[in-house]
Amino acid sequence: MGRPPIGVLAVLDGYRLTGPGKQLLEIARPDADAPFRTSLAIFQRGGEPTPLIRAARSRELDLTVVPDRFPGDPRTAGEIRRLVASADAAILQTHGYKANVLGRFAARRTRKPWLAFLHGETWENPKVRLYFALERWAVRGAARVVVVSREMERAAVKSGIPAGILRVVLNACLTAPDAATTVPSNGGDPVVAVLGRLSPEKGIDLALDVHRVVLGRVPGARLAIAGEGPERDALARRAERLGITASVDWLGYRDDVAEVYRSARVVLMPSRSEGLPNVALEAMAHGVPVVATAVGGVPEVVTDGRSGFVAPSGDVAALAEAVLRLLEAPDLRRRLGMQGAHDVAERFSLAARRRALAEIYGEVA
Repeated sequence: MGRPPIGVLAVLDGYRLTGPGKQLLEIARPDADAPFRTSLAIFQRGGEPTPLIRAARSRELDLTVVPDRFPGDPRTAGEIRRLVASADAAILQTHGYKANVLGRFAARRTRKPWLAFLHGETWENPKVRLYFALERWAVRGAARVVVVSREMERAAVKSGIPAGILRVVLNACLTAPDAATTVPSNGGDPVVAVLGRLSPEKGIDLALDVHRVVLGRVPGARLAIAGEGPERDALARRAERLGITASVDWLGYRDDVAEVYRSARVVLMPSRSEGLPNVALEAMAHGVPVVATAVGGVPEVVTDGRSGFVAPSGDVAALAEAVLRLLEAPDLRRRLGMQGAHDVAERFSLAARRRALAEIYGEVA
């Protein structure tokens, strides 16, 4: 008779079903053969369930909704401590800066092993930057800190997190094989897609600059931007100043991102900061070549000249030239897209992520 599965309580602070949430919800699906069992605790502000909570419920996952009335709500911290102290939770796991800060105190009070996950940082205002600074301080007290790329691991060490507690667990590509295509769209207007939060670290302003250059050689090109965030109005004004408003489509938040990928000939990622981007994995799984900046874990996913093109951060001219090469060369686009789909299937499977997590749980349980 084998050992019973290790109980893991995963605490997540989030609203939309973004990349980290997708990864966690997939890992939390019941699996009778898995050496661990994951239950979820998700923060909720206000009376209506968030899209993240609705997604967890639709999957019939083991979920506790934690009311969070306002920043610093003491009841939230108390509820997390109560859940961690329950008999079923052998390990505490936290995602997001609020959960990571509360996790430090909950783990100390309950004396249970704690895993903190870092998914990257956003830079939209000084308050948020302060929150991430607090997170970097808090996770130094964790038994293990999980990051999603080697570059994030190097940055974490520079920030003061002990190298001995850091572990790298690559994101999994969650696109179902039967939903993937092997050839990017060739019908209609040539679409370059950008998917991500409309905040400074994603470089959407650079995507607009790139698009202006692209229009000089491909006048029918369109830039489709899927996402929402604090920079929406400023970016719209920038597009107007650049004279490209008529060829930019603001798609907002999209649940059906597969449709965005299917409509695109190229996915552009001009980020200033990344962990290990789910967007790149999803695009490649759909056979769409990626043009991205060489930040964070991007070069660990996109191989320059093999599955897409990688350019220096902030280099609008290099990004635009790479996009134009792909728009103007269907055979190259097809070859890179097919290679990307192959690379994702080989290196970024959900099974590999499960095995890596199970190994870490075994270290600390």
